Amino acid sequence: MRQSRYNVVVERGELTWVHNGLSGRIVSVPTPEWEEVLAFLDGDRASRAPAETLRELTLARMLVHDDADEVAVLEKRYRAATADRSSFALTIVTSLGCNFDCPYCFENKPPAILDAETEGLLLDVLDAQLPTIRSLHVTWYGGEPLLGQDRIDRFSEAFLERTAAYDVSYRAAIVTNGYLLTADVARRLRSLHVEKAQITLDGPAETHDLMRPLRNGRGTFDVVLENVVACADLIPISIRVNLDASNVTEYERLLDLLVERGLAGRVTVHPGQIVAYPDQGGAPSETYRAHCFTVPEFAEVERAFLAAAYERGLAAPSMPGPVGSPCTAVRVNELVVGARGELYKCYDNVGDPREVIGHLRSWQDPNNRVLKWLRYDPFVDEGCRSCIALPGCMGGCAHNQMISPGDAKCSTFRLTHRRQLEEYADAVAGGRPTAAPHYRLLPLTPV
Repeated sequence: MRQSRYNVVVERGELTWVHNGLSGRIVSVPTPEWEEVLAFLDGDRASRAPAETLRELTLARMLVHDDADEVAVLEKRYRAATADRSSFALTIVTSLGCNFDCPYCFENKPPAILDAETEGLLLDVLDAQLPTIRSLHVTWYGGEPLLGQDRIDRFSEAFLERTAAYDVSYRAAIVTNGYLLTADVARRLRSLHVEKAQITLDGPAETHDLMRPLRNGRGTFDVVLENVVACADLIPISIRVNLDASNVTEYERLLDLLVERGLAGRVTVHPGQIVAYPDQGGAPSETYRAHCFTVPEFAEVERAFLAAAYERGLAAPSMPGPVGSPCTAVRVNELVVGARGELYKCYDNVGDPREVIGHLRSWQDPNNRVLKWLRYDPFVDEGCRSCIALPGCMGGCAHNQMISPGDAKCSTFRLTHRRQLEEYADAVAGGRPTAAPHYRLLPLTPV
């Protein structure tokens, strides 16, 4: 037996904490007991490692046979997840146009509202899928999806009716700038099984309004924040704070303001990395000249941001759970649907005609552009194969890898895994809330 290559191990006080990427589980073991486990693994016949501890660690994939090929396990998981047709996922752009004019936007956004023909074609696609799937997941996207609120209403009612008839589970989420998310809209979305809303606030008013103005140049912060306050108990809200060198010094003021407005414990916040794509079909980000962070730089910013958010009750320490594949782009039975019925594999390409893989009229016969996504394979990359983050990222962002090969695709976990586990352990020891991983094993000993 040996330790898994995907173990993260830290000692905090009298306990040793172990997180395993393959299982996503976290355990705590009294440090003397962990030392006995290590002695057992080294072949010490005098080891007093308890049999039950060894059993639990093995079940959590933290101890594996010497000849276990854990990369092969992940590769099999990846192949199964990307080829899975038992679920169907759609990212639907109800409105490619947007009421905001963000200078770092990666989309070229000519006004376009999803029309009646596209509605009918999309329902035809779903009808073809329903006899063979067990679940449907929809993400409402834009532009600004709430500019097409009536489309969301009609589609959702049709989706709910059709999935119920076939005993298919249905859930949805929305990515919105929040400007139109009033309390009445939030109630309506919740009744239509929209389980989560992501909204972006990029700093306090004077900062946010420069980064996320209306198309007429006026600010948006006050309206968006009032909507968040009004809707926080009506629909789960995750606030994304996009960060680069131009606003990184302002996020604590934003977090304090969220606390002042009574949002601690009612919303969660997380940092986002701004990436200015150099060639994105005329999108604003082509000329965005702010100082975007590299992955190592953003890893440091992310830890500082999350520490500030933990302190204020706006986030909870967590560890990544295992995934089968990184995103919609590489999964065979998932599509991004543009407002004119055009199809993409990656939502980062919405609005770029060079990345269209087909149309709803012939959705089962995409063009050759789809192949670069379906052939994306992290297991031919030695960097990925040897990386501790592989179980939780499965190759990371295929889009970023294609436009900028290197670490642009990577999650920050490969750089910060020990600190993340230390933060998690310290939160448990301090009796503070934590965000449970996907698969969780209760600590072996009380903490």
